[in-house]
Amino acid sequence: MNLISIRLPSEFVEIIDEMVMQGKFASRSEAIRLALRDYYREHYSNRQSTDFSFPNVEYAAYRNIIYKED
Repeated sequence: MNLISIRLPSEFVEIIDEMVMQGKFASRSEAIRLALRDYYREHYSNRQSTDFSFPNVEYAAYRNIIYKED
């Protein structure tokens, strides 16, 4: 996995931290990864949209991340 830095409003961080404390996610990173995966599933997985594609990579390389069952 790659490491990236993001800036979030403190309210978002508090929400993420609360979900981690409740045991819904193992870490902040996991919460953000799953949110991005769910966003992708909802908005782009129908394959009818051509607005988005992963740049310069094979789609199959991301299939397990995006479509892995919860």
